[in-house]
Amino acid sequence: MSMRTIVRFAILSIGLLFGIAGFAANDKQATSGVLRGIYLHNMLSRNLPHIQEYVRQGKPHGLNMFVLDAQVYNGQQALISTNVIQYLKKEGIYVAIRVVCFQDGLKTLPVQEWQLANLYKIVEDSAKCGADEVQLDYIRFEDSWGGPTIDQKYAFIDQLLGKLRSIVAKYMVKLGADVFGRVPYNRRDPIGQSMEEFAKHVDVIYPMMYPSHFTADQLRLSQPGFTVKEGTQLGLDRLKNTRCTVQPFIQVFYYNIGWANVPLVRYVELQIEGAEDTAGRGWVAWNAGGAYGELWQAMANIRQRRLTPSAKGKK
Repeated sequence: MSMRTIVRFAILSIGLLFGIAGFAANDKQATSGVLRGIYLHNMLSRNLPHIQEYVRQGKPHGLNMFVLDAQVYNGQQALISTNVIQYLKKEGIYVAIRVVCFQDGLKTLPVQEWQLANLYKIVEDSAKCGADEVQLDYIRFEDSWGGPTIDQKYAFIDQLLGKLRSIVAKYMVKLGADVFGRVPYNRRDPIGQSMEEFAKHVDVIYPMMYPSHFTADQLRLSQPGFTVKEGTQLGLDRLKNTRCTVQPFIQVFYYNIGWANVPLVRYVELQIEGAEDTAGRGWVAWNAGGAYGELWQAMANIRQRRLTPSAKGKK
């Protein structure tokens, strides 16, 4: 082999290596951009064959995040499958472990020490399992004006969030928190949740932007895309100059969708488009039973429209 041939071969090899590296970087960037997730309850979240089937069905359409329950309902310990976490990480899936802090919300103060100790342990077990994030749910008081004063509620939650942040920080994982869908709209909610106060401690806030839950508001009941986009954008506006972002929960269930006069698949599409039309981190789909057939179809429809220039603007 001549010296010129050897040089050409070396140049081609280097170019190929850089091309592969560039493709890998682009692929990584694609999966680390908008997060498109699903929630799974604890029984499903520990079932590796079921998890593999969700990945098989959802990943081709852009699914790249799982929110997995740490506990069973009212559970006082973390039940997490490390095999599931390891599998999802190999698949390039972002994993958040959802911890229910106070089922149905607190009623009184102070909280018993054993209850707080249990919560700290569940959060720590969730933080060290290999996931990317611990997501706090029900970190609030019951939905009423009773019990402690509103200032006492805010002070307690602020202190608790600081403590939980210190726990997850040891494992270098992110911290997220779920809030009511109305919280981006108000400032002194009686459940003790606040966008600004939460943003002091968490990396991402998940408003439950289910259009069906705006029961006294026909506009938001009938326009699911507008509802999700508006609530997400309001949250982002309030979090300017903070490290915190917003990722709404969207609904994949039939409750109250009749107001929108569209089938569930289209209802889901509109919510996805609303969320992705903001600078938020993405969205998480919620179906309590883990039934996501309509979600896969909605994601496939959106992807097809985006890949087909002639379909742009069609509804």
